[in-house]
This record gives sequence, C-alpha cells and structure tokens, in this order.
Amino acid sequence: MLINDLLACVCIEGMECCCSPPGITFSLISSRQLIFCALAVLAKERQPLECLDAFSSTGIMGLQWAKHLGDAVKVTLNDISETSISMIRENCHLNKIRVVTESDGIPEEEPDVTNQNFVGTIEVTQMDANVLMHLRSFDFIHLDPFGTSVNYLDAAFRNIRNLGIVSVTSTDTSSLYAKTVHVAKRHYGCNIIRTEYYRELAARVVLSAVARAAARCNKGIEVLLSVALEHFVLVIVRVLRGPSLADETSKMINNLIHCHWCEERIFQKEGNMIEESPYKLLPCDCHKSMPGRSAVLLGPVWSSSLFNTGFLRRMLFEAFSQGISEVQPILKTLLCESESTTTKQFSGHTSQGIQAEDGVFIRIPEGDVSAVPGSGYIEACGAGAAAAGKRKHQGKDANAPKRLKGEVRSEHPPFYYSIHRHAIGGLNLPKLNKILQYLSEAGFLVSRTHFDPTGIRTNASLATLIAILKNKSTLSTTSQISSYREGTDGQSEDAFLQDAASLSDMK
Repeated sequence: MLINDLLACVCIEGMECCCSPPGITFSLISSRQLIFCALAVLAKERQPLECLDAFSSTGIMGLQWAKHLGDAVKVTLNDISETSISMIRENCHLNKIRVVTESDGIPEEEPDVTNQNFVGTIEVTQMDANVLMHLRSFDFIHLDPFGTSVNYLDAAFRNIRNLGIVSVTSTDTSSLYAKTVHVAKRHYGCNIIRTEYYRELAARVVLSAVARAAARCNKGIEVLLSVALEHFVLVIVRVLRGPSLADETSKMINNLIHCHWCEERIFQKEGNMIEESPYKLLPCDCHKSMPGRSAVLLGPVWSSSLFNTGFLRRMLFEAFSQGISEVQPILKTLLCESESTTTKQFSGHTSQGIQAEDGVFIRIPEGDVSAVPGSGYIEACGAGAAAAGKRKHQGKDANAPKRLKGEVRSEHPPFYYSIHRHAIGGLNLPKLNKILQYLSEAGFLVSRTHFDPTGIRTNASLATLIAILKNKSTLSTTSQISSYREGTDGQSEDAFLQDAASLSDMK
C-alpha cells in the first residue's frame, strides 16, 4: 500500500480502508452510523435504491453503503474538489470497489486491482451538488456540507422520489447553538437566544428550514430522527409528495414564546390573529411578579414531533444485525424519548485503541484523533436483538405507503427541563431516575433526553416540577449546620435577655 505526500496515516475501520489528505475534516462516527442504519431500513422497503452522498470528501460513507448493503443500493459519490475525487478513487481501489464514471457509465481501467475481484460498484461524480441534484432523481440523499446546508435544500427536494429520505448534517453549531444569533437569522430566518434547551431548539431550527424547502417543491415531510450533539445537528426526514401534505407541513412551523426569568416556554397558537396578552399563554406567572417585558418571541421553528418510534425500532434492529454497537445506546435513548418512557438505559461499549468503524479502512491526517472510532462490533445481540427482530417482523408490510401510515409515531412533549438549571439552593436533589419515577407516579409523561444528560422531557409544568423537587429533596449538610447555628444563636440571645430582666427586677 503506497503512501505518497498526500497520505499521512492509515485508519482501519473493520474490513475496508480509505485515504484522506491533511486538512480534510471528518464527519463524526455516530452521525455516519445513524445514517447507515436509516439507509439500511429504507433498503428493506424497496430495492434497488439510488443513493447520493453529495459531499463525499474521502468517500467513507458511500463505501460503507456499497460494501454492507451490496446490490440493494446504487451509490453515487460526489464532490467538487479535485483532491477529494482523487481520494475517493484511491479508496475505491483499496476496498476493491469498481469506479464508474458519470459520463458514459463504463467502468474505468484499474490496473492496480485487475487480479482481484470487485465487491461492489460506485459511481463517482465531480460537480456542484446543486447541479447534480437538479439533473437526477434519487431515493436517498445525504447532505453534509461544511457549515450550513440551507443552500442545498431546494435542490435536494426538487427531484427526490416519493417516500424517499433526506438526511441533513449541519455543523454550523456556532449559529444553531445561539453563539452568533445574527448568522442564525441570516441563514435560517429564525430569532433564537441561548436557552436551557438550546440543542433541541437547534434541531427545530434546522427542521423548519427543511420543511420550508420541501413545501416550496409541493412536498411534505415526516421527521424520522433528530439528533443534536456537541459538534453537529443531524435530522432525517421522509419525503411525502403532494400539495396537501406540503400545506400540513407548513402548519407545523410556529413561533415560540419563551420566558426570560424561569425559561418556561410554549408554542404560539396557529393563526393570524394577534393575541391580546401573549404573556397569558405561558404556564408561569413571571409577568405578574416581574416588572417590564419578561418574555421573548423565538422562531419560527418546527413545532411537531422530532422522532418516529417505528422507524427508530427498525434502526435499532439494523444496528444489532450489522453489529454497530456505538449507536445502540443513543438509539435506545431516542426510543424512550419518543415514547416518553423511563426504560432503563444501557451503556455502550467502545473498544479502545482499535481504529475501526463498520468495516471500512480509511487513511486520515496524522494526529486527527476525531476520526478514531471504536471497533463497531459486538459478539452477540442476545435477547435484545431477538426482541428487535420481532418488532421488525411485525412492522413489515409489502405495501410501503400503508405501512408508513400504520407506523407508530407518538407525540412526545416538546422541549425539556435541565435539573441543574432549576436546582434549589440548600437542598440535595434526588437522583435523576428517582425524579423520573416521581413524575411518572404523578401521572405525567416523562423521559430522559439525549440533548442534555441532566435534562427531563415531560409534559409537567415547571412549577409542578419544582414543587416535586422541593417535596422530595433533603437538606444539604451546609444547610443543616447553618440551621443549627441559627437556632443556637437564638437560644443564647433569649437566655441573655431573660438574665438581664431578672437582674433589673432584683435591683
């Protein structure tokens, strides 16, 4: 295996290899694996799928698709950079993948691997992503540009086939996470501020842009998955053709009323009528006790569900069957979040020191630790895989549209509360699982959320949550000592006054 000036090191990802020049930034491993699971689910619905990775960079994502899904997918890798195209071609050679040119469809000559058997075929194109998506139709499109993806959404929805899937990875977290709000206003047309639920707000901002782009093409969307982690925001939606579905999608974009003081929030009612007193819509009464303007209008953002429970279950099954252990914990958390349940979470296991991901080897820049994944495999799926298999079998239907209509999609409560944000001074809060139990016993929907490890998603109001925290919390050691000292000082003062009064009587 030759290493030239562009190559720095080799990263083994299971059973394949790729190369990349210095300066190339990798998508996060979990994002690639979630997208792979989503594509694997779609491949079970119809075959073959025409899939596009519009910004392929090194081509690792498309190589995973071609090698693990085989003839079920027809993969097209595109990038406008000449350096990236060279890397993609070399990576295809390293992984015994036949490269097909976009012009004549004839496999190109590959003298380095003539004596080896090809395990798949990938089409490689070099053009602007907008041009390619306007020229051809696809069943699955993944957008992962550097920064915002809003410049490519219209082209993506222009020719996407009915019931196809569009996945969007946004890495412009500085604007989405409200560090540069003027950029968010410019790119997404949304007013946002830094809130305790800023990551979910970021996902809803991206979804609002996706929904508007789909509606402009007379298409609606069904949100299948929304994930917002430290370095990226990933949303996966299914495309539903028809002007009526586009209108229904547009109705899901609403403004959000947010209280500055307690961070309570509520979506504004649909309609064009002006509210006489928007403050009254909030569950809190901060506008009565606090002077001035206590609330702000955010958005417009996506106001409907962020997950599809049935699709997440099938993604989890694919993660089990493909041996992708890294994303199984987050998929289980997403399932509980979508169903508003408090099922016990399982911790994932990641092998240390093994540079592997889903059967793809890749060359990476020297010192780039962000591209070093775990092994990506587990020894056995056990009972969990069997249960997932039953769920998959029960949800299988030859008629895709009918199956989609019957697919489970529970409406979970919007947004979440951070327990640390609303901690009460001088009190020791119960464990997070205990708080979930108390809310569930009180009759509320409740679950943890992947957006915040200390967050609780519930339909209980903030006042109710704080009341439960006060009732179930215990005094901290510092508070007990302070209370004891205050009580001791009070007793000494009373005794001194009594002694002074008795002395005056004696005189």
